[in-house]
Amino acid sequence: MTYPASYLLLITYHLLLITYHLLLITYYLSLLTMTLHTLSLTVTDDEVVAAIRRTFEMNKANLPPEAQDKMKNVKDLNLIFADGHIVVNGKFVMGFIPVPFEAHCELSAADGGETLAVRLAKVKASFFSGNGAALISALFQQAPPIDGLTASGDTLLVRFAPLLAQRGISVTGRIRTIDVRPGQLSFAIA
Repeated sequence: MTYPASYLLLITYHLLLITYHLLLITYYLSLLTMTLHTLSLTVTDDEVVAAIRRTFEMNKANLPPEAQDKMKNVKDLNLIFADGHIVVNGKFVMGFIPVPFEAHCELSAADGGETLAVRLAKVKASFFSGNGAALISALFQQAPPIDGLTASGDTLLVRFAPLLAQRGISVTGRIRTIDVRPGQLSFAIA
């Protein structure tokens, strides 16, 4: 069956018009922002470690050279969800000597659920043992300021709203639950 040229031209025109409208819709959708009202999430420690490694590999070129040099000294970094806390451990190479370290972090909601409090409850490294106040202080003296990230003593305070707003996501919910169990972390925002 053959069709007149004008018929084929009309079909082609309509296909181009549909394609144009799909591109226009895609463009307008890309301008929209997301609002997070409710979220319930459970992750395993293995998933978080894999995500941290991927993120670091993708972003290490954006780090200042001195930070890249320091990160090369961290070896065997691991994260373990234990009962009620998170253990971060590994080795920090000082010269030729690998120094094992371990930090125990406790998570809680603060400011009515608007802030995640990450308390460095216990830090051990070679001949040092104590809470994380000195470590957090040193970190904030070295790192550039990040909107939504502050510190108080041995606790990092993470306000999700400003951090996610930089990615076009607004948050209306508040942290309702945080549960750390062996192998998994669960939290809910509502």
